[in-house]
Amino acid sequence: MRDSAAAIDRRTFLCRTGGMLALIAFDPSSPRRAPTSSLIHPDPRPGITAEHVLTAEALGTSRKEAVLAAYDTARAYPELFDGLACACGCTGKQNIHRSLLTCFETLQPTGCFGCQEQAQLVAKLAKELKTLGEIRAAFDKKWG
Repeated sequence: MRDSAAAIDRRTFLCRTGGMLALIAFDPSSPRRAPTSSLIHPDPRPGITAEHVLTAEALGTSRKEAVLAAYDTARAYPELFDGLACACGCTGKQNIHRSLLTCFETLQPTGCFGCQEQAQLVAKLAKELKTLGEIRAAFDKKWG
């Protein structure tokens, strides 16, 4: 006869087994999974400029320093911003914006910390003379 203290019912067994399998299958650190990115970076347009990025005057003087700095970075590196997918979700499937640069042609980054954080990363890596490919890899690692 089975020891009733050690036995579990079928439902409990399936729940526990299913939970363990889900953890194994969806663990992003698992060495069995190939690295993937949900970000699809656009090709930067030749000759792209920052002429449509909103100016500090257009944003208003009451904006926080971090917001103004993010827009300054977009104006400084339009070719990098144009070659990056925005990780906040407004590019890709939703297709609202073509690239991270397009975000900064609107007021979206004034209220989107994701856009601001991405601009900070671009600023840091651009100052380190990283290439667009290296910046994309950093985006994919952090947000992909």
